[in-house]
Amino acid sequence: MALQMYFTFFTFFLVIILLSSGKFRIATVAMMAAIILEASGILTFKETWSGLTNSSVVLMASMFLVAHGLSKTSLISKLSRSMIKPGSSDTKIMFGFFIMIFLLTCFTNGTTTLTILIPLIITVCKENDRPVSKFMQSCAIIAQVWAGLIPLGGNAGGYNMINQVITELGGTGEFTFFTQMIAKLPIGIAVAAGAVFVNHRFAPSIDADYTAQSRDEKKVNLTEKQEKITIVIFVLTILGLVFMSLTGGDNVVPPLIGALAMVLFGIIGPKEIPNHMGLTVIMIQVGMLPLATALAKTGGDKVIGNIVNALLGGSDNKYFVLFVFFAVTSVLTQFMSNSAVNNIFRPIAVITAITNGWSATALVLAVLIGSNCAMCTPMASTVTVLGYEHGKYNTKQY
Repeated sequence: MALQMYFTFFTFFLVIILLSSGKFRIATVAMMAAIILEASGILTFKETWSGLTNSSVVLMASMFLVAHGLSKTSLISKLSRSMIKPGSSDTKIMFGFFIMIFLLTCFTNGTTTLTILIPLIITVCKENDRPVSKFMQSCAIIAQVWAGLIPLGGNAGGYNMINQVITELGGTGEFTFFTQMIAKLPIGIAVAAGAVFVNHRFAPSIDADYTAQSRDEKKVNLTEKQEKITIVIFVLTILGLVFMSLTGGDNVVPPLIGALAMVLFGIIGPKEIPNHMGLTVIMIQVGMLPLATALAKTGGDKVIGNIVNALLGGSDNKYFVLFVFFAVTSVLTQFMSNSAVNNIFRPIAVITAITNGWSATALVLAVLIGSNCAMCTPMASTVTVLGYEHGKYNTKQY
């Protein structure tokens, strides 16, 4: 058992090194770790791939497809025109961008949100004769922090996955549908206020030639009737998801029906499904779970808990420990992937809490919120990279 524990630690540190290098995709590293743990005999096939049988996987994949269907409509473009009038002040323009980002991040991730909105941001800036650099970083920051804050999209079942990790490590999963939202809301509001009222006043004015076409200039494949059907399907899916979540029903049913309807009505073609069902997110979730299982199975969880306690000076002050986890993850996430930081420190937080006889909820939230603060450097997350590139900033300006 000791040898297996050492090998699990080797795999754990290998994951950290590969993710920190920035040369490998998180999904690739996660799946590699899962395969190594199964091939070594530490985990059985069932233990390794148990995440695939979790309903959260189906929920996420289905919801990503529903959100993709909505992105093919002209709804977002129409919303931008209704909220941002020509001649608006910078604050009003930024507030309009925030509303659009807020709506989209309720249902999809930050990267998808910003990807959808970049052509619109550029178009609005052209129409108002304002430099894109005044708004692009603020939009990236809001998209990063608000993504998943309102749990209505592909992340709606994420709390089940977190509870599963906590349970695998010997704790009690106490996350509910609204747990993360309640904890993240104060930071989300503070970031939005800073972006809308402050950031654009200090952002550089960069003259740049934007040749990207607006969304309206791209070929639209949906008919007017299909657009209406898409919006109806999307609204009904969200209402169904909220209803199921509040009544304790099966969350996976509404998105699954919604995704199927998108395909049946020809809104999403069969060839589009593999590219838009969030396979990367699913692979990360499924691939990282076996590491937590292996740590618990080999006794590595207790060793890590003791090490962290030693580093904390044996402090039994839960607030100090909470601050340390938040501080460490929020700093590290500026230089390495926020998903990597989250996946590395989440099991450590659970182990530390269990070792001290605490509920794991607070420490896991500290890691989730800390790693979500990936917004101060261009390399902090995929979203900040998008903002950096399309805002035409240099590193110092960003």
